[in-house]
Amino acid sequence: IDATNTKCCPASCGSCGGSGCHLRPGGDTKCCTGNVSSSCSSSKLPCSLDGPAPPHYPPPLPPISKCPVGAIPDSSGMKCCPAMCGVCGGYGCDSRPGGAMMCCTGRVNLPCSTNKPPCVALGDEPTKPPTKPDSKCPIGTIIDSSGSVCCPASCGACGGYGCDNRPGGDIACCTGRVIISCSMGKYPCRLNGAMTPLPTTPEPTPTPTPSTPTPTPST
Repeated sequence: IDATNTKCCPASCGSCGGSGCHLRPGGDTKCCTGNVSSSCSSSKLPCSLDGPAPPHYPPPLPPISKCPVGAIPDSSGMKCCPAMCGVCGGYGCDSRPGGAMMCCTGRVNLPCSTNKPPCVALGDEPTKPPTKPDSKCPIGTIIDSSGSVCCPASCGACGGYGCDNRPGGDIACCTGRVIISCSMGKYPCRLNGAMTPLPTTPEPTPTPTPSTPTPTPST
């Protein structure tokens, strides 16, 4: 478009109208605008716009990548795929080089700090809730948010929402019914819990079978 935003020239001109337009590729016929009267609706260049030129918007900036070297970000900038995918996530990700396993991000939840792409971008990894510095839980266990119950460290977090979905399930990672003391050496446990384990139903005592006397042989 020219400086007045009313005339259009072929892109081969480099610029539209103005001083020296006749010296550009295409000459005055293509690159000068003084005698242009045909409407751009006719699709012939150069031409005159029927109305004000549409506003020019710069292309959107790509998301700032936090991905490791050799990986590309998805549209959110939060997940990374191998560069061979060309595009990370989105429609058609399963048909790209590497397939769904490498180029789709719907189930990606492992951090890039410890895993190869596809992975969650550096700085966006979920963080584990901090444990209290004065935790008295046994080695190999973690304390809950109340500071009174300990779960196996494999749970990742002790108690709280979603505890039943963690490694070990509700038996190991949920704290609502925990009463046994940690001194018993069984986890999960309560720091100031009961010193005896939960009562269990005693197994029935088997009824003794009466013995049959062995007959004495006659002489």
